[in-house]
Amino acid sequence: MDDRSASELQHILSLYEDCSGQIINNDKSLVMFSKNAKVADKQRLMQILEVRTEARNEKYLGLPVYMGRSKEKTFAYLKDNVEKNSRVEGKIVIEGWKRNLDQGVAQAVPSYAMSCFDLTKSLCDDLSTMICRFWWSQQEPENKMHWLSKEKLCTRKENGGLFFRDLHLFNLLC
Repeated sequence: MDDRSASELQHILSLYEDCSGQIINNDKSLVMFSKNAKVADKQRLMQILEVRTEARNEKYLGLPVYMGRSKEKTFAYLKDNVEKNSRVEGKIVIEGWKRNLDQGVAQAVPSYAMSCFDLTKSLCDDLSTMICRFWWSQQEPENKMHWLSKEKLCTRKENGGLFFRDLHLFNLLC
């Protein structure tokens, strides 16, 4: 973007402020550049737009602003959140409560990201595996009896399953 284009963009933003009555907070505004952009060009553009910060690994409404080549790396935080939310340390877990935690928390964590992005099948499978592992786990990590298969967990209730969400299918339908 050259100086003229940057000035025109700044004019459009000023016009928006005048027409809407809203004011753009430059302290909270970010600008994102190509990795090929020159440092001098970045600084000049940021000065014209009156933006002080360059977006790198920022999130907006909990979602990444920038996605690199690897969706696995970009959405690794989903795995961390599912794992964190499905940890129940030192508590006796009632099966009904455990199922509610699985469906209400662990399966809800990736839902918002899925409504905006197409996650990879392998990421959805990893998240499903983590949810099933929590379902199968007991107090000690070495005691894991798989009373129901992953397929049975995802089967509808009226067909004898627990109707856990198939995350990949859910992502395709979102």
